[in-house]
Amino acid sequence: MIIVQGEVYLEEWHIAILKKETEFVRKRYQAVARTLVSNIIRITRNEAAGMIDRSRRQLQRIVRRFREQGIAGLRLRSTRPHNSPRKTPADIESRVVEVRKATGFGSEQLSIIVNQSTEHRISRTTAYNIMVRYELVKAEKLIQQYTFFERDRPDELVQADLTRFNGIPLLTMEDDYSRKGWAMRLKDELDDTVVAGMKMLHGCKYQNLLTDNGSQFCRRNSVMRKYCEHYLTERHIWSSIHHPQTLGKLSAFQKGMKRFLRHRLKDGQDTQAIDECISVYLDWYNNGMQVSTTGCYPEERYSGKRDSGCYARLIKALKLDWMMPLVVGGG
Repeated sequence: MIIVQGEVYLEEWHIAILKKETEFVRKRYQAVARTLVSNIIRITRNEAAGMIDRSRRQLQRIVRRFREQGIAGLRLRSTRPHNSPRKTPADIESRVVEVRKATGFGSEQLSIIVNQSTEHRISRTTAYNIMVRYELVKAEKLIQQYTFFERDRPDELVQADLTRFNGIPLLTMEDDYSRKGWAMRLKDELDDTVVAGMKMLHGCKYQNLLTDNGSQFCRRNSVMRKYCEHYLTERHIWSSIHHPQTLGKLSAFQKGMKRFLRHRLKDGQDTQAIDECISVYLDWYNNGMQVSTTGCYPEERYSGKRDSGCYARLIKALKLDWMMPLVVGGG
């Protein structure tokens, strides 16, 4: 047994071999080695299984293969069939990859965009599996269920919150019923600036406003209070402290927009570029992304109409014009 920088090796020559293996194999090796050593650093099979996120029974099979085949037995064995008649065509996979890299969009939006550029249809599950296969996203598990609420009509409740992108403040608002979103970059987070931004984003009266307890929205803020007196027909509602799920819909909207900005701008702080990207994202989000929980497009549910030209504008903004001919050819 040899210990190098906290890692356990059963044989010295294993070190050189493992340097050429993937992280997946090296992690499995450490779990197996820690169960086979005979001194004080030995761990139980249950602990070793937890190291590689497998059951004890699966770990036992891995240990058996290691004893029979050595390090080669730790490698991920292919489960691919000899024939794959339903395999997604390579050009479709490349479209999913290109759009994902350009936008950071999730599987549902990717499937919508790709399906408009070709006659071959893919589901959101297929788009997700392609992202996993190309290591663009890790497989995720739903670890918690939340109770969702939804208002009955547009402008019955609007959520508002501040966030930041690369240190630059962004104001976001969303209609709870339709999921229509508004957003803009702010020069600062002063009370007057935030209220002026809210007036620009949603210039008409609505019933209720839902915010967190930040200083710009708190009960003691006279500027926000005057705004509510003029623009709200009912009341200002504050979320519970340490309960972010109350603003969950708006948080999801913010997350998607910031992911798009991050993919387009990286660490950039060019305000003009940020404004342009926000405009592109809002156009697609409101007109092109069908919300799974409502089955509608945000703008369509909010105003009764949507701009179907959003796809062409998005592709042009992303400089993926090579995806357009199939749309035109498909009629």
